[in-house]
Amino acid sequence: EHTQIPPNTKSHESPMAQAAYKSDYGSPGYWDERYSGTDGGGFDWYQNWKTLKPTLEPFLVAGQEFEILIPGCGNSTLGADLYDEGYINVTNIDTSAVVINQMNDKYADREEMEYTVMDATNLEFLPDSCFNLVIDKGMLDSQLCGERNITNVECVTKEMYRVLKPGGIYLCISHGVPNTRMTYLNPKTLNWQVEFRKIPKPPVENAHDVQGVSDHHFMYICRKPR
Repeated sequence: EHTQIPPNTKSHESPMAQAAYKSDYGSPGYWDERYSGTDGGGFDWYQNWKTLKPTLEPFLVAGQEFEILIPGCGNSTLGADLYDEGYINVTNIDTSAVVINQMNDKYADREEMEYTVMDATNLEFLPDSCFNLVIDKGMLDSQLCGERNITNVECVTKEMYRVLKPGGIYLCISHGVPNTRMTYLNPKTLNWQVEFRKIPKPPVENAHDVQGVSDHHFMYICRKPR
């Protein structure tokens, strides 16, 4: 049995994470406004490819048939980094049309990689069982910071399960410790196995210990049955 989330989930988050609840990170309008003020450069939440590579590589398979989905891609370079490593079938989605346009322009030379405006709570344009791997880096966390957060997270996990091929894996990289995430990720309605691993947080120059309860991020590994 997995630990139930206490009613006041926010009290178990870090101070930085609690501050995030003051912004509607689940709103496309919030992100459109935020990305409109950027120059199209890249930014990676939590971890970048360099720090994640040793953790992600065991889940990656070379070959034309291996399909990867990155929901809530934002202006992360992760999709391009994967592409440059030879994993070319990458679909990046985000609710912000602004950032999707920026990324389409920036990575136009990577022809097999896609950037599409789509909501992770409703992947209406994606068929069932079409991805081998989903890499979520902070998207679930942002949904928890928006309105209708519980409903939206239930929709996200249901959709991730649906679009995974049998045996496929949803990797959720989060700042949330297990007792604030496992119940969301492992409801009785989804027939998958969930485990987690700790990932050391990258050092931040001139940072004080304001990140709270843990010096790790967590990677939740959700495996769909074959």
